[in-house]
Amino acid sequence: MYVHVHREVGLAHRHYVLRPWQVRTLGLLASRPALLLYLVAALTWGWMASQAARVPLLQQRVTTFERDAERLDSLSATLTELQTRYEQVQRMMGAATAQQASAALRPDSNDTTPRPPAGIGGR
Repeated sequence: MYVHVHREVGLAHRHYVLRPWQVRTLGLLASRPALLLYLVAALTWGWMASQAARVPLLQQRVTTFERDAERLDSLSATLTELQTRYEQVQRMMGAATAQQASAALRPDSNDTTPRPPAGIGGR
């Protein structure tokens, strides 16, 4: 197959001689199934490229979450230590613990004094 290429302006031209196997190869590469395959490959590559672009962002978020988890662990340990010290100070001062104080404020269930009905005798 001969291919002649002429410029629109001027006398310059080129010609190419293609062998039969080259013509068949070019026909196969330009066929509709091949074009569909190119489109699928381009879409797949685009999707993978977009997913790969997310990796640095996701790594940064994981690093942030790990740093936050370390902070929470240290704060939890500090809180536990401070609660232990507070309870120790309360015991040393002879103060009632929170459970003892709430139990003292609650009326006993064995209390037999009659209570006035709701809405009578004050607020």
